[in-house]
Amino acid sequence: MFFRKTARKNGKVKRRTVKPKEKSRFLELAIVAIFALVMIYGASFAIRITHGFSKTIEMPEHTIRLQILNGCGVNGAASRVARALPGLISLPLEVDILEVEDFDSYNVAETFVISREKDLEAAEKFAEQLGLNTDKIAYNPIDNNYRSISLTLVLGDDFERLLKFSTE
Repeated sequence: MFFRKTARKNGKVKRRTVKPKEKSRFLELAIVAIFALVMIYGASFAIRITHGFSKTIEMPEHTIRLQILNGCGVNGAASRVARALPGLISLPLEVDILEVEDFDSYNVAETFVISREKDLEAAEKFAEQLGLNTDKIAYNPIDNNYRSISLTLVLGDDFERLLKFSTE
């Protein structure tokens, strides 16, 4: 069917043999170069992963879920303190303001803190950062504390001292 014609000389069949091709020097060099580039890329990738920069984030020791109550009777006092409070508090505390409401009465003379948890450490650090008296921290848990409020800040007639404290 598919037969190759062979050259005959003197009745002898001369078979052709495949001549070995000369190795291409260019092809070998290209393969070596590609291999070297892959190795360099792999090494740089490994170095980047193992020696990459990392950012250290300081985590707060205490996260305070805060309720601010206006006990001085000045309209909008609790809202003003709530806006200024993030500038007043620094690490090791983090404050999440959950409620801004009115207190039961409007004749509170001095701003104070009510802790809703037995551990008063966070309340003391919070009061210190605001410049409040830590001896007047009260403990009064909330029944059915479904919002997990940990501290309550009751603003008194001296609440403007907190706002001045934030600008200093």
